[in-house]
Amino acid sequence: MKTSTWLSKGLPLLSLLFLLISWQWVASFYNPILVPSPMETIQALWHLYISGKLWEHVNNTILRGFMGFLLSACIGVPLGLLMGINGIIRRLVQPFVVVMQVIPLISWLVLAMIWFGSERVPVFVVVITTLPLVMINVVQGVINVDPQYTEMARVFKVNKRKIYFKIYFPQVLPYLLAGLSAALGTTWKAVAMAEFLSTQRGIGSGMAVARINLETPEVFAWTLLLVLLGLSTDYGLRLLQKRLTSWRY
Repeated sequence: MKTSTWLSKGLPLLSLLFLLISWQWVASFYNPILVPSPMETIQALWHLYISGKLWEHVNNTILRGFMGFLLSACIGVPLGLLMGINGIIRRLVQPFVVVMQVIPLISWLVLAMIWFGSERVPVFVVVITTLPLVMINVVQGVINVDPQYTEMARVFKVNKRKIYFKIYFPQVLPYLLAGLSAALGTTWKAVAMAEFLSTQRGIGSGMAVARINLETPEVFAWTLLLVLLGLSTDYGLRLLQKRLTSWRY
């Protein structure tokens, strides 16, 4: 048991070590302008930190990312519940969800720049790209609720509030958390792309400037920050999932 626990904790570190070794090996064959090494990337990250650019850009990205993500969750969860419970609403809203999914991200970016101006573009892009992920997962969770439980609740005349919290919520929760996890992963990619094309502050904007100046280590440094953001928020969501699961039972 102890050996398996040690392995489960050590495997992510081994995976990270393998990634760093592979990165260093590939970088040894190329000029830093093409593929910088891990050390060169860390040095670029340090220079961004001491210059003051790092926190200015990161803070803007985090603010926009979380704002878009929270708006997406606040809209997507109740709308997904309504779609799952009411078939008429589901058929009415489903085409709009499909449209949001099939329209390319670049189209949303261009339209947002025309409609809102540059500063609001990243938030809009995050909402429009993550909203379908949240809604679809919540709808699937509601549809897959065991009908025996809801039928039994109706037979015993349980009030709707208890039906939602005691029957729907525990069974929809795993689907909701899966949707939020996927939305978080998409958030940081979407906000960085929007900043790359539309703003003067943010991680994406920093990458755009680094590209123009052929500062590839700096591009890698900004990318590393995005990866760290994604990993940290995913870890936070996992902690929340554990707390909610323990509370549920």
